[in-house]
Amino acid sequence: MRVRKTVQAVIVSTDSEKRVLIVKKLDQKKPQYHWRLLKGGIEEGETEEEALKREINEEVGLENVKILEKIYSYNYVFGNTKHEVSTYLVNASIKEPIVLDTKEVVGCAWMKKKEAFELLYWQHEKNAVRLSK
Repeated sequence: MRVRKTVQAVIVSTDSEKRVLIVKKLDQKKPQYHWRLLKGGIEEGETEEEALKREINEEVGLENVKILEKIYSYNYVFGNTKHEVSTYLVNASIKEPIVLDTKEVVGCAWMKKKEAFELLYWQHEKNAVRLSK
């Protein structure tokens, strides 16, 4: 079985409301659009932190992010691939403009933690938001 290492971000705003950025994207497992955390694969030669910054920039255009800490890990199997996911808590300014990669993401929103938790589709992503500070 092939193994794919991926990184995921719980992006929390630096303002006093501590909102969470979630994205709406096509779910390959169930061909429907769902609210998700930002996630992507680690390319050869990249560290987890480098991959996370690249994915954030590619999917939503944020450049001024601060990776705080790894908060959660989980695995799942899809097809013939085992996905190993490392989730990081990331700070970003709600004032920095969002530029969506519309091939990957069809929408995004800064939401209060409780609202984001309720909209997220996958349980592991809900767990990651619950663990974020």
